[in-house]
Amino acid sequence: MPELIDDWGLAPDLGQCRLCGSTEAQRHFWPEVYAESGQQLRRCGYCAAVYLAPGFTQAGLSRFYAGPYRRLFPAEVPWRSVSRFFAWRGDAEVARQRLSLIEPKLPRDGRLFEMGSGFGAFLGQAATLRQDLRLSASEPDLSHREALLNQADVAFIDALPDLPSGSLDAIVAFHVLEHLIDPLGFLEQAASALRAGGQLWIEVPDLMDDWRTRLFVHPAHLSYFSADNLRRLAEAAGLEVIHCGSHPLASLAGTLWLEARRPEHLARSPVAPAEAEGVSAIDRWIERVGWSWKDRLKTKAKRVALVLLGPGLVGELQRWRQHRERLRESPR
Repeated sequence: MPELIDDWGLAPDLGQCRLCGSTEAQRHFWPEVYAESGQQLRRCGYCAAVYLAPGFTQAGLSRFYAGPYRRLFPAEVPWRSVSRFFAWRGDAEVARQRLSLIEPKLPRDGRLFEMGSGFGAFLGQAATLRQDLRLSASEPDLSHREALLNQADVAFIDALPDLPSGSLDAIVAFHVLEHLIDPLGFLEQAASALRAGGQLWIEVPDLMDDWRTRLFVHPAHLSYFSADNLRRLAEAAGLEVIHCGSHPLASLAGTLWLEARRPEHLARSPVAPAEAEGVSAIDRWIERVGWSWKDRLKTKAKRVALVLLGPGLVGELQRWRQHRERLRESPR
C-alpha cells in the first residue's frame, strides 16, 4: 500500500499533542504500519490523548481523501451493484438505530446539522420520521453524499462556522471526530453553533475496546479517544456532558457515545489534565498490542490482493465478510 502514495502531505512535527497542544511527556509507541505513512502513534502525558504524528496539512488531508483513501479502504467505495453495497453495509438500519436515541430529544421544527454526513443515511431517515426538522450538513464527498438522502431537503455548507452562532438545536457527528486535524476546534465550533440548551451527539471508536493488532491504527484515524479524554475535551469546549461512555446500542459495541448540551452561559477552558493512573492505564493497554507474523502476513496479503484483484473486488469481499458477521450477531 505505501507505493500508492508518493506524498502524504504531512505537517511539520512540532512535538505537540493534537488535542490539547501540550508538549509534556509525549510518548512514542510505534510507527503506523497499516499504510506506512511515516506517522507514529503517540500518547500525551498531559491529557492522555492518543494520536498520530506528524499530522496532515489541510491540503494534504484533502488530497488523501480525494484519492489514496479509497484505495487504502476499498470497503468504503461502491462497486458494480450500489444496492448490494448499501444492503451489505447496513447504513439505513444503523441510521434508524441512532435516530431512535436522538429523535425523542429533538424539538419541534428543530434545526439539525450533521458533520460528515457520508452517504446521507441518517439525514434521510430523520427527514422521513420528522418532516418538521430543518436539516443541514457538511460533506466534502459531492459524488456520494445524496445516495441515501431519500430526497430529503438538506442545506449543504462547506463548514460549521458558516452557520450563525446559536442557530442550531442539534448537531451529530458519527465517526468523524477521529478524522479531524483539530478535534477540540470542532467541539468549540459546535458549542458556538448550538443555541443554549441545544445538544450534541458524537460517536467515535473506543481506544479501550479489545483491539489486538497494530492494524487498528491507520492514517485515516488521526486521534484515538478514551471516554475520559473525550469527556474532558467536551468540557474544555464549554459543553455540559450528559453521557460519555460505551455506546447504548449493542449493535455499535466498541464505540463511544457522547451526548452533551450547550449551557446558558458558554465558557471555554483549557483541557483538564488526566490523572496519572489514567495515563498509565492507556500505556498498559497499548503495550499489550502485538505485531505478530500473522499481522505482517495479513498486511502483505492485502497489498498483493489490491494489485492482483483491484480495489473493487477486494472491497466487495470485505463487505461480504462484514455482512456475514452482522447476520451471525443479529438476534434470531
